[in-house]
This record gives sequence, structure tokens and C-alpha cells, in this order.
Amino acid sequence: MSLRAHLEQVAKSTGEVPAELVGEHELPEALAHVWEWFCELSNSRAPGAFSLAPISYQDIEAWARLTGAQPTSVEVGLLRQLDDAFRLEMTPKPKK
Repeated sequence: MSLRAHLEQVAKSTGEVPAELVGEHELPEALAHVWEWFCELSNSRAPGAFSLAPISYQDIEAWARLTGAQPTSVEVGLLRQLDDAFRLEMTPKPKK
């Protein structure tokens, strides 16, 4: 379980949001370019039928070819993980 998932569970159980979940968090400088790349890719994603379409490997490859970016395999993995987290967060939650 990730730290964030644990803290969210604490918040759900206690009704109090841990300080670690409140406010803005600083983006590590070493990963700023990956975040910028994700924002570029996300802004040009194809529409999905009922939700956001995932950023595909083909999308990343075409973007890299057009922009001259040369993401490593680790950075491609990070882009995909950011996309998964973004789409999960943006997916409407069912009402209870």
C-alpha cells in the first residue's frame, strides 16, 4: 500500500485529514521534465467514449518523434503511471 493510500485510509477512518495530504507539494526538480511532458501529452490526448482515453505507447512515440524528446524507458513508465493516476482521479466516483 502506498503512503498516500494509507493516509487516505486514515482520513476515511478517523474523519481527520492528515497534514501530509493538505496543501501543495513540491515537485522534485529531477522529475519536473517528466511532469511537463505528461502535461503536453495529456493536453493532446484523444477523447474517450465515456472517460479519458489513456495515453498510449504510440502517443508517446509520436510525441517524442515530433518534439525531439528522448524519454528513457523509466521515464516512459513514469508517464504511464502519471496517466493512470490522473485518469483514476478524474473518473467520476459513484454516489453512495
